[in-house]
Amino acid sequence: MCDNTVCVALRIRPLVISEIEMGCQMCLDVVSGEPQVRICNTSKAFTYNYVFPPKVGQEDFYNIAIKQLIDNIFQGYNVTILAYGQTGSGKTHSMGTNYVGMGEKGIIPRVAHDIFETIKSKEDWSFKVSVSFMELYQEQLYDLLSDKQRSQSIVDIREDGKSIKIFGVTEKEVTNAQETLECLTQGAMGRVTGATAMNAHSSRSHAIFTICIHQEEKTDPNTATVAKFHLVDLAGSERSKKTQATGERFKEGVNINKGLLALGNVISQLGDGAPGTYVGYRDSKLTRLLQDSLGGNSMTLMVACVSPADYNLDETLSTLRYADRARKIKNKPIVNQDSKVAEINRLNKIVQELRLLLVNQELGITCPKEHEELEEKYSILQQKFRDMTEKLNLNLGETVVMHERAEMAEQAREKIRSAMATLLDEFNQVLVDLTACPEISNERYNTLKAIYEKMLDIQNDERKASVELINHEISSSKHHVLYAGKDTEYTEHIEELNNIEDSLDYFDKKEEEHTLRQAERNNEVQNINKELALKETLVSELLKNAQQTAESHKNIVEMEQEIKRLHAEKEEHLQVVHTHNISSKLAETRRKKVQELEKKIAELTRKCTEQNKIIKIKEKQEQKVKTLSSEIQSLKETRIKLIKQMRNDANNFTKWKQSKEKEINRLKAQDRKRDCEMVRIKIQANKQENVYKRKMEEAFAVNKRLKYCKY
Repeated sequence: MCDNTVCVALRIRPLVISEIEMGCQMCLDVVSGEPQVRICNTSKAFTYNYVFPPKVGQEDFYNIAIKQLIDNIFQGYNVTILAYGQTGSGKTHSMGTNYVGMGEKGIIPRVAHDIFETIKSKEDWSFKVSVSFMELYQEQLYDLLSDKQRSQSIVDIREDGKSIKIFGVTEKEVTNAQETLECLTQGAMGRVTGATAMNAHSSRSHAIFTICIHQEEKTDPNTATVAKFHLVDLAGSERSKKTQATGERFKEGVNINKGLLALGNVISQLGDGAPGTYVGYRDSKLTRLLQDSLGGNSMTLMVACVSPADYNLDETLSTLRYADRARKIKNKPIVNQDSKVAEINRLNKIVQELRLLLVNQELGITCPKEHEELEEKYSILQQKFRDMTEKLNLNLGETVVMHERAEMAEQAREKIRSAMATLLDEFNQVLVDLTACPEISNERYNTLKAIYEKMLDIQNDERKASVELINHEISSSKHHVLYAGKDTEYTEHIEELNNIEDSLDYFDKKEEEHTLRQAERNNEVQNINKELALKETLVSELLKNAQQTAESHKNIVEMEQEIKRLHAEKEEHLQVVHTHNISSKLAETRRKKVQELEKKIAELTRKCTEQNKIIKIKEKQEQKVKTLSSEIQSLKETRIKLIKQMRNDANNFTKWKQSKEKEINRLKAQDRKRDCEMVRIKIQANKQENVYKRKMEEAFAVNKRLKYCKY
């Protein structure tokens, strides 16, 4: 099915003998593989849900477009199949409304067969099936299954506020497909037909065959539904010029066209979809009958039947346009519960709501003991959770203080370390100078004295930093003492103001959010500290290696000088051997000496190569040290930012908490004032009651005396 919109199946009949004899040509072309039809020799094209060319038979047409609708009936939805088109276009043939037990079966006989086959397969359900058959002829609605005379079988259309009802129509209960087809045959025999120039068996009325299915699950009566399957065979629109109708047939044609015109207007109004558009359902009895099928509570399939002959092109084009508009109509199908079951369910729902209301208002219904015990346990757990949240909040506050102390200590340490490194360099330089020139010791003494004064200044800076740390610790301690004291006072307020639950819940929620936020930031700071420790350790190791790199440079220079010296000595020995006549024994000694020198040179060369490799590695490490130093600086900045956020958040929360405590005190005062007012009103009411009682007693006594006096 096509969601909630009206589906359209276009069925094109073959050319009939009279059209072939007239020399008519096909004016429609079906697009292969697409549900689309084109007007020959034009650019006009129409797309529908289904398009069936002339060669498609009754069985294929039914299996593709109709059979799938059967399941919707058993789900509780109303279904309508509506045949629309000009006279002689094959509507009655497609619907099978004139079924007399022979020829190709149309939609209705096949639907009846499939419905009862489905019923047989549903053994866990009970069914009651009934059928009705009506005819709309010249704006009069006739019951075709009535045993009365035709003039006495007229029924009326009424509305019950929700849907259209037909009062007085005969509904015959059927138990199988054969009985259903017998009812169809009985009604078809009573339909009004007549011959025209275009159709020898033209339907002169609109026919509505309805199958009503009541179903309910045998084990659950609340599942009962009532669904209706409407199968509508409309009379075809006609032109008197083509039908050559006169007299009674002409009047019938006028009424048919009048009803179809109203139907076309309704289709156009619904197809526009504009909100607030008036839909003229009351313009005709036909449109009133189809009110649920078009835009109402039904799943609807329109079977648009057309003639392919170019002689009927105008009528065919009109049908195609109306069918295209019908595709835009949106219905509102719902599952149709049995009215009794729906009423029972509605009342059960009301009973449940009333019971819940009674529980909420405590009107005679008390909570079970288990519920009270659970409430008490919940209250205890809530108090424990509140206490733990407070303790965690205090611990986080102390953690913020410790983070700040650590940050301040680290900054002081960095300053001292940097200053001490500078002083050590200066001292080393002074020592070198004193060693080189001992005669100017007085001047160097003054330099040493200045350095000593700088060291004293550094010491004073360190003392100041220590004092700042102590002051910060004292102020933080005072802050948390105030914080804890206020918390105790707040807890006392909670115990006293049990009637201010909303404020308390909001307070707890805000405190929980604050605590979780602080805990998350504290975890971030701890993670940063761990990462900083790892990176600083790595930097320290790399810096030690950097010092070794300087020594490697020195070693390389020494080894290169040694290699040069050995090369020179080697050349000297070789020259002596080649230029002087010396004994073979001495020459052998020289050659051995040269070989030893070559070995030393090779060994030193190898060591130089290794040292160069080490130097290259150290250069890479120096670059890594720079990267790590940058990362360390970034982490420190992030840590400082987080600590500041924690401090600011703690201060803001403290201020907010104090303001809320004032509000709680105000609510407490209001509560006490209200209690006092209630006590005062109660006392006053008791006094008035006593006064009225005394006056009543006096009046009773007076009446009694009057009675005595009378006698």
